[in-house]
Amino acid sequence: MIVILIVVSILIFIAVMYLMLNVMIDRAAFGISLVKIFGYRMREIRKVYLDGNFYAVTLGACIGIPIVKKIADSIYPYFIANTAMGMDLGFEWILYVGILGGVVLVYFVISGILTGKIKRIVPAEVLKNRE
Repeated sequence: MIVILIVVSILIFIAVMYLMLNVMIDRAAFGISLVKIFGYRMREIRKVYLDGNFYAVTLGACIGIPIVKKIADSIYPYFIANTAMGMDLGFEWILYVGILGGVVLVYFVISGILTGKIKRIVPAEVLKNRE
């Protein structure tokens, strides 16, 4: 049961991260088209539209992981109240580093996927959607 919860939570995290970054790129398609017209390179566009979120994701993970661990430790005994067993709920520091590394890895993979989407945005988008 624990393994299923971990796998499902990882899949949900990956889906939410992808959708969050994808919506940002979709909403900024007009701006990205303008920036491409003005001659900015892909590296500069990526720095503005994707890499700025890296710090927010990393900081959120650094703050959120220990808080969620404390909450999970406090409610876990209620989940197994009908089972007579003892369990060490402590994490070594290397596990926190591993989880943070996983979050960063997922971010970079999704960022790489969305870089291809940014490359497919054509400057003609500006001319199509004039208001």
